[in-house]
Amino acid sequence: NEDMQRLTTHGLFNRLATVFFYLTTVNVGGHTNFPRAGGLPQPHDFFDCSRGLSVAPKEGRIIIFYSLDAAGYIDYYSLHGGCDVGSGETKWSANKWIWNTPMGYTKD
Repeated sequence: NEDMQRLTTHGLFNRLATVFFYLTTVNVGGHTNFPRAGGLPQPHDFFDCSRGLSVAPKEGRIIIFYSLDAAGYIDYYSLHGGCDVGSGETKWSANKWIWNTPMGYTKD
């Protein structure tokens, strides 16, 4: 995505961490899946939410995960995605991204 490349100065800026807030409970599906958790290999099917670690969406739940390791390199094991929500279900969530350098959104 060219807009994201421009925003991140072509990879110079990167998300250090994500704080993810679940605003609703979903009874069927909607998990946040980390398919490489525990050192698993790169998945080939990104719609398969049965591998790795899955966090169920429950109102008030907050998860925090890092996208960079302690040395500032991309943590490939933090790969994550949203699983399909069951029929008739709605998932509401919000996130706060913490960047490895100021992004200039506010006047500091």
